[in-house]
Amino acid sequence: MQMISDTALAAIGRMTVAATDLEYLLAWIGADRAGGDVDAVFARPGDALVAARGSAEFADAETRQELITVVESAGIYLALSQTAVRRLWCDDVTPDPAVFNEIAGRLLACRQWLQTYVEEHLGVTTDRT
Repeated sequence: MQMISDTALAAIGRMTVAATDLEYLLAWIGADRAGGDVDAVFARPGDALVAARGSAEFADAETRQELITVVESAGIYLALSQTAVRRLWCDDVTPDPAVFNEIAGRLLACRQWLQTYVEEHLGVTTDRT
């Protein structure tokens, strides 16, 4: 892996935190299909997305398709974030902070939509702030 500028490292950090926060929210959505234990769902990488996909299939008819679409988008954005970090180990790649910031923005937008969904349809506030 090459040296990474402080600016790129900060952008990578923002993206990583955004991805983890999105996964935590996906765990909340998927926990009902996984015995109700959010922490158990969140503890294993990838389980939150799988569980949220299962829960989305059983959402109210009026919101089901939109929830499925957003959960699938979350999966795409999470995969993008992982790919972006893994590319750092390629010798010919110069880390561009704008790429990491763009992915972080998508992760955060997806998370915001899901946060609103959870509050309105599940009656749960998941923010830790």
